[in-house]
Order: sequence, then structure tokens, then C-alpha cells
Amino acid sequence: MPSSDARNPDFQKIFESLPSQYIIVTPDRTIVAATDSFLASTGKSREGIVGKDILDAFPDNPDNPDAKGTEILRSSIERVVETGKIDILPPVRYDIENSDGVFEPRWFQPLNAPAFDGEGKLVYVLHGAEDITAQMISKS
Repeated sequence: MPSSDARNPDFQKIFESLPSQYIIVTPDRTIVAATDSFLASTGKSREGIVGKDILDAFPDNPDNPDAKGTEILRSSIERVVETGKIDILPPVRYDIENSDGVFEPRWFQPLNAPAFDGEGKLVYVLHGAEDITAQMISKS
């Protein structure tokens, strides 16, 4: 790597390449970035979700009257924005719509964490969502 790259790292590329599943949203829930791992896990494209409200990009399964994924996610992001503290949630069922428009049962271990600017103002929320579907299925 040339020395100029070491002094000016491409943090967007670094973030997108992280092996963990993360997206970054603004305090109003607008998606601004996603890791490749998150996109692969959810079957979404970067172009299809960036600029959208996370709750619109990942809606609840309309065929599951007990679906509460968006409600849980909204509340968690609101807590992070209000408190400026990390919010770690218990496992959550959050069905994901595949490319055929069919919702597939999925379980995630979510967390939301604040990101501050140089003046201490919360500017982003990092949303992590480890896909634990295989673990949950093996338990049942």
C-alpha cells in the first residue's frame, strides 16, 4: 500500500469490507452505509437501501400478525438517540423479504450504538445485526 493511502485511508471501503453485519443510519433512521456482509445476509443491494428509512427498507412481514421487528428497531434507535448510549437487544425474529418478494423467517442479535462528531453531537447510529437464524433453528 503506498504511503499516501496509509495517511488517507478509505474508511468507507474499510467499513463496507468489515466481516460483521452493520448499517449506519442518521438519527432520523435514513440509511447511509452498509457492510457487504449485511447486504449478503439480507439479500439487499446497497443501491436499494441507502437513502431509505431503515423501517421502510426492512419492513415487517405483512403475513405475520405478531411481527414486531420494526417496532423493536424503532424503539432501540430512539433510545440511542435520546441517551447517547449503546442499546443491546435480545434475539429478535425479523423476517427478511427475499428477491421474489417472499418473507423468510430470520432471527438476529441486534445492537445499536451512537457515533458522535468532533463536538460530541450524535450524528449516526450504527446498527449491528448478527444473523443467528441457524442457532435458533437448531434450538427448536
